[in-house]
Amino acid sequence: MIIKKISIENYLCYCGVKEFELSDGLNIILGENGEGKTKIFEAIDWLFNGRNSELNSLVSAKTLNDTVIGEEFRVRVAITVEQYDEKKIISKSFTVKKTAENECSTASYMLEGIEETKSGEREQVDGQKLLDRIFPFQIRKYSMFKGESELNIFESEDALTNLINLFSDAKHYEKYSEKGAFLREKAEKAVEDSTKADSKNKRLYEDLEADIARLQRERQGYQVHLNSTLDEIKKLEVNLQFAERYVDNADALDTINKRIKGIEEKISDATKKIDENYTTSLFDERWIAVNFEPIHKVFADKINQLSFEKRKQQTEFDKEQGIKEGERKALAKLLNNTIPLPANIPSKQIMQEMLNAEICKVCNREAKKGSEAYVFMKERLDAYEKTQEPNKNEARINEQLFKINYTDRLVNLNVSHEDNLKKLREVRTQIKDLFEFNNDRKKDIEILTEQLEKERSERERILGNSSIGEDKLNDVLKNYTGWQRDLKQKGKEQIDYESKLKDIESQLKNKNDEKDKIDLSSANSFLIKTRAILRDIETIFNDTKEKKFDEFIEKLETKSNNIFKDINIDAFTGTIVFNKKRRSNKTIVEIELQEAGRPFYKPNQSLLTSMHISILFAISELTTEIQEEKFPMIFDAPTSSFGENKTEQFLNLIYNTGNQKILLIKDFLYTDKNTKVLSIKDEFKNVKRNKAFWVKLERPFDPNNLKSINTQVITL
Repeated sequence: MIIKKISIENYLCYCGVKEFELSDGLNIILGENGEGKTKIFEAIDWLFNGRNSELNSLVSAKTLNDTVIGEEFRVRVAITVEQYDEKKIISKSFTVKKTAENECSTASYMLEGIEETKSGEREQVDGQKLLDRIFPFQIRKYSMFKGESELNIFESEDALTNLINLFSDAKHYEKYSEKGAFLREKAEKAVEDSTKADSKNKRLYEDLEADIARLQRERQGYQVHLNSTLDEIKKLEVNLQFAERYVDNADALDTINKRIKGIEEKISDATKKIDENYTTSLFDERWIAVNFEPIHKVFADKINQLSFEKRKQQTEFDKEQGIKEGERKALAKLLNNTIPLPANIPSKQIMQEMLNAEICKVCNREAKKGSEAYVFMKERLDAYEKTQEPNKNEARINEQLFKINYTDRLVNLNVSHEDNLKKLREVRTQIKDLFEFNNDRKKDIEILTEQLEKERSERERILGNSSIGEDKLNDVLKNYTGWQRDLKQKGKEQIDYESKLKDIESQLKNKNDEKDKIDLSSANSFLIKTRAILRDIETIFNDTKEKKFDEFIEKLETKSNNIFKDINIDAFTGTIVFNKKRRSNKTIVEIELQEAGRPFYKPNQSLLTSMHISILFAISELTTEIQEEKFPMIFDAPTSSFGENKTEQFLNLIYNTGNQKILLIKDFLYTDKNTKVLSIKDEFKNVKRNKAFWVKLERPFDPNNLKSINTQVITL
């Protein structure tokens, strides 16, 4: 079957009648997004599968706008096909009557079929029956695909059954296998009834049946566990395959991240050690007084001069006041006619300390007890203590020379400053040491920062060499060992489950053999022979069905891989593998892309699309071989993830494949940024094809007004 022509009339953006005269080879329809390309696919799909609901939504807004209220026009989609040198036309249509501005009603919905003989005679037939005869709905399932997401037909478990029913010889044995199982079960029941008729063996027979039922339940349970374990092993192998690609990078990243963390910690420690709170130190650490000593010297000189003058005045004043004679004599003796020191200097504590030590710590000479020096110090201490006693003559002394003792306070302040001078002399060294320490730490930070930048650059290089991000690389290293451990554990579980299943199968065989022995001794021999024959027949049918099934899968796999490699010439592809499994008492096939016998981890969309298209092309070839009939394949945007270079290569390759193919793509079109003019790129001239069309909206048009939209068809 070949589609020779597609006709679209007043359908959505196609105002009036638009036709595509197609070739029986590769037909390419170019169209930018929003220009009407996808509407062609939708029109064909409506013809094949659409219903008569919401017809108003299919009407061309421009045609409706151009029609006078009360007048009618037709919406129609039709294909003209050629099959066995005969022409057939299938069309779906309905009439539209404009009832008001922007409003209409629909009627006369119909699906029509016309057959034209070689002699040119035409006969109108039932459209649906004609469609199902020339293009069966089972075939259409593997012939029309919209976008890349619909290409994976084996996502549905029923897809395999449908495929086998269409193309595999195994389908011919299905009914025989079912009939064989039915007859064998009847024979089994007849033999069991015959055996149980013997009361001697009935109890033993029933015990064996109970054991067999129990073992079958155990087998089913272990099989579920085994299937689950195998699925987990597959996932772990995929994870490990992914991890093995990046584990070296992940390890290097982990090492360099640790070095970076160490450097950052050193920088942080050095930064914390730097103390640049100089303003606080200026006052709290008395840095502001670093140059205080010269000032203090001037201050001390003035205080000493003041103190001296005060004592001189006080002495004169005391003489004038007529201090008691004994005190004056003692004082005169003590003073040797010199200006005395203040009574509290040295202090009482110091004087007592010198007496106890029998040494004058002022002149640093010995003052043995009883010596002149010792007596002098003792008298000096006694004189001071007397000054602290209440003055008995105070009542008669009416006048004081110095009423407030500010000079003594200044003297004490001077003494205090003298005590602090040593610390102040150390401030300059402290400042110098702190500045040097801070500068050294800053130099350390500069060196560490330079090292950090080098390590970060190395990390960027490692990440640049990896196709995954840092978080995933960290996960790889973290999970790699765990995945290996889990895989080893699941491998042990697999061996354990398989061993238990093997043991259960052995037990089941023994139990069934025991049953058969009882049957041989108790049941009717004719029934036993009949059962044996039916068992063999069922086995033959099942084995033949499985063999044919396997042959079909192998052939489909081989064809798919051959096409897959042709589509991806000069590029790594991996291998398409069809895995047959039993699940829920039915056979399913899972398609897997492998590399080196292991699952291909996350292949890109382009590779997946290539794989799915290869399988579909292989199915198409099998259709031709098995049914001796060709069917068209229609794809809307199947290669959007390819890129133009690969698309060009892909189109040139499928040009040489058999069967009619209609591809609707948006590649090879270019819009000038300045003029907004849409054109076809020169690269399209290099694309091999049998027919090509360009669909685009008539210019000018209002993008916000459907009434101005009309797609034109240009044959290239």
